[in-house]
Amino acid sequence: MSRHPTPAPEAHRDEAPPAPRHRDTFADPTVPAPPFEAIPGEPLPPADFSDARESLLGRGLWISLIGIALLLVALFADGSVGAATAAPAATAHHDDGFFPAAAKLDAALAQARKENKRGVVVLYEMNGCSECARLRATTFKDAGLRRTYQRDFVAVSVMADEPGALRDFAGKATTQAEFAHAERVSVLPTVVFYDLDGLPVARQVGSALPLADWLRLARYVREAGYEEAPFAAWKPAARKGG
Repeated sequence: MSRHPTPAPEAHRDEAPPAPRHRDTFADPTVPAPPFEAIPGEPLPPADFSDARESLLGRGLWISLIGIALLLVALFADGSVGAATAAPAATAHHDDGFFPAAAKLDAALAQARKENKRGVVVLYEMNGCSECARLRATTFKDAGLRRTYQRDFVAVSVMADEPGALRDFAGKATTQAEFAHAERVSVLPTVVFYDLDGLPVARQVGSALPLADWLRLARYVREAGYEEAPFAAWKPAARKGG
């Protein structure tokens, strides 16, 4: 009578933890790849731009002070000090409450979850960016668009050229410029929508999108259209009753 060998007990294996959920938005054909010549917008400076800019600003300050001193000497010399024109107004800050500056993206994400919103939408912009200013002064002034975005998302701004401190969606300390580069922001303005896990699900580069498409983009994210198709090919489901 044959005897079957007793199978050896299986060695205990530590199961690897499940990989974190990741959605590769950058494979989406609606996300442009370099070169960006066809996209209205302004290129983001290189990662080391902030240090170079500080040096340039320092030198520029001394040059400006010398220039002002020479100008004052000339004005006093010809007696025309009283005719000098007022200095131009400083650059206006975005204090209207729409896409306010953010320092803690993890807090914005927590707010979105608490208020049952669809996620966080980030406007990446830059000082001196004319396309960014145009977007804020035109499309983003529309009352209907503001209501839609503020109803469905926590909307914040990141200055993509600034070395200011920032906490990312995971609470990790970084800077605004570093985070923008990590998110592959190369043209400004860029608007990126993040879901409630802090994952990017849709983006719009440049300021040329018509108002109706900005609203459709919000609906695309609200209805999780990114799970079905790229934004350019997505068709919203017909609403009940019409």
